[in-house]
Amino acid sequence: MPEISLTNWTLGIFCWVCVLQVHAAPVRLLTQQQLPYSNQQMDGRQSGIALETVRCVMIKLQRSVDIKFVPWKRAQNLVELGEADGFFSASQNSERDRYATLSQMIAPQQWRWYFRSESLAKPLSEEFRLSATVGAYFGSNMLTWLKNAGYRIYATPPAHDQLLKMLLAGRVDAVLASDLAMNEAIHLAHVEQKVRSELQEDKPLGVYFSHHLLKEEPDFLSRFNAQLPSCRVKVQSAWQS
Repeated sequence: MPEISLTNWTLGIFCWVCVLQVHAAPVRLLTQQQLPYSNQQMDGRQSGIALETVRCVMIKLQRSVDIKFVPWKRAQNLVELGEADGFFSASQNSERDRYATLSQMIAPQQWRWYFRSESLAKPLSEEFRLSATVGAYFGSNMLTWLKNAGYRIYATPPAHDQLLKMLLAGRVDAVLASDLAMNEAIHLAHVEQKVRSELQEDKPLGVYFSHHLLKEEPDFLSRFNAQLPSCRVKVQSAWQS
């Protein structure tokens, strides 16, 4: 009987695991059109600091992934209904925790208040909360936070550029927004001198993976998180260069 070396046996098992991972069903992830985190061009090409970080991790895991762009609220609903495996880029809240688990950070985010430059408003004052009109984009964690805190919400468009237009038109006194996304909208509109901002809090972004997926693959999240630091550094370095 031929002797089987431990090294060859170990490599064989490892390669068989690789084959199983490669041929496993693709992980179905949903995201939204939101520069600079995720972007899909007319020809179907996808990019963005969050999206490319997720792809980098999946490549390291030798796991195929199917990323689709849908409206943000719909993305969350589809994961809750079991029709997708996860959504990103998302910050933590208790509603999402009911049906999914958040990964470690895929991209940084600050929640910031944005005002017209002449405004002297103090967003955390009781006077502001009770009398000012505010907005956040539809389906966002920021909108949930504003509702729970008792702010007077008058604008809930589906994207940051529309939120910015409402602010500049005076339809709201302030908006609570994701800093990189809103700064991108401000830059594209060339209105840097017309807007000022104040930090609310740091709210890093991750991927919410469905409880169903994590029940089927109990070690998936730990393996995903283990690869995140190197991918995050690689992608963000490329974007900053």
